Amino acid sequence: MNKRISILEAIPKIRHFCNYRERCHKEVRDKLYAMGLWKADVDQAIMQMMDENLLNEERYAKSYARGHFYHKDWGKYKISVELKSRQIHDRLIKEALKEIDQEDYDATIERLINKKWTTYAGNKFQKKQKVMNFLIGKGYSYSEILPRLKQKLDN
Repeated sequence: MNKRISILEAIPKIRHFCNYRERCHKEVRDKLYAMGLWKADVDQAIMQMMDENLLNEERYAKSYARGHFYHKDWGKYKISVELKSRQIHDRLIKEALKEIDQEDYDATIERLINKKWTTYAGNKFQKKQKVMNFLIGKGYSYSEILPRLKQKLDN
């Protein structure tokens, strides 16, 4: 454990931590506890970061959803599970998932299916299973994947 620091020493450090990229309350809370602050000081620091608009859970959730969909091709299910693990409220998760354009979402599923279809060996049913497993791992639901895969098999 690090040596204990005062709230006055922690504030500039946590301000820099929040300025670097969007953070959720859980990340900031964990960082402050790691610095050796007590609960009252942690709560005070979090309130100050919120007052300075450096800490905003809604903004964080929206940024997380956009980033992980558009840069990592994650599906809505995986994004929502990860946000829940960061203790983001369900209402904010629903709002964040609205940041993902449905046309982009559908096009991404199609693109991933086509990309993976050509990389896997085996008959079309083996390929279907491998592609399905890949997309489920990425956070897409069975009901989103299956109609597109059936269409791929029919062609």
